[in-house]
Amino acid sequence: MKQSTWIAVILLGTVTANAVVYGVLRGRRAESPTAPPAVTDAPRPPPVAVASVTPAPPPPPQEDDASSGLARARRASGLAALEDRDYETAVAEFTEALRLRKDDKGDLVELLRIAADLRTREQDRTRERVRPTREAAALTRAQAKSRAIRTSSRAQPREEPAAAEEPRNGLLLVTSTPPGLMVLVDGKTVDLTPARVPLRAGTHRVSIAQGDRRLAEETVELGEDEVHSINRDLTAELTPTAPRSAPQPVVAAAPAPTSPASAAAPQPASTPAPTTVARTAVTGKGDLDVTSPALYGEVWINNRPYGFPPLKAQGLPAGPARVEVRVNGVVKRKMTVEVEPDRLTAVRVR
Repeated sequence: MKQSTWIAVILLGTVTANAVVYGVLRGRRAESPTAPPAVTDAPRPPPVAVASVTPAPPPPPQEDDASSGLARARRASGLAALEDRDYETAVAEFTEALRLRKDDKGDLVELLRIAADLRTREQDRTRERVRPTREAAALTRAQAKSRAIRTSSRAQPREEPAAAEEPRNGLLLVTSTPPGLMVLVDGKTVDLTPARVPLRAGTHRVSIAQGDRRLAEETVELGEDEVHSINRDLTAELTPTAPRSAPQPVVAAAPAPTSPASAAAPQPASTPAPTTVARTAVTGKGDLDVTSPALYGEVWINNRPYGFPPLKAQGLPAGPARVEVRVNGVVKRKMTVEVEPDRLTAVRVR
């Protein structure tokens, strides 16, 4: 065999062997699943810490203060509506003020009652104005029929005397801060604030007082069916002044007169007798600071009304004073207190 033939056989065999090996490897790769990615031992980066943001606690609620201020504003708006005779708005404002003020209602309950009463009164007057005129028409027909009968019988018509028209009254509303002060009209005590006082048309002198002390006075010109409002803030006038201590009067006894003989005779040296000092009876006026946390009623001192507690009764005569707390005119508590001159004595009614 020639050398070229062997070279050709070797090359052909090599190509065939390579082709067989390539086919086998390709078949195995097709049958085997996809190999998972290689796992490396490289260190993972540390997790990033996320800082949790905690919201700051809310400030303490100011609901009570805000509600109290809003209630006062509603009360003032209701009083303004009363003065403008807008009773519907006044009722709404006082109702809202009562809802906002949870603990101490003050005079809102009485103001709401007055506004509702005035609203009902105004509605009744409106109904009377717009009432159908059936009664008037029926009366006109009856009069025409009666006139025809009188004419046919030639009877002399008799004029009936006209009924005297009753004078219509006006209405006075008196409110104060604080409530519970006495209302005097023309020098007579009529009610405690808040007060609703029907008055005849004309000029009246209205005063607001605490005991014997008149805090405010005003002259009111009231017309028929007119509503006049008086609203006064008397907190400054009710603030008590610091009591000033007055010195006790001291009277020294005069020395006894001596006769001429005894004056000429020599007096033995001796210790002088002490001077006799006589004190006069203590008189004056004092004040009482009356509180009643367990019972809310009108305070009467020495059978005179002084309003609702807490209050300060000033200018009381020194000595024992009778203090009573009355609810709807009934005495619920009574006690006797010693009034000290030029001093403020605290009285706590239990």
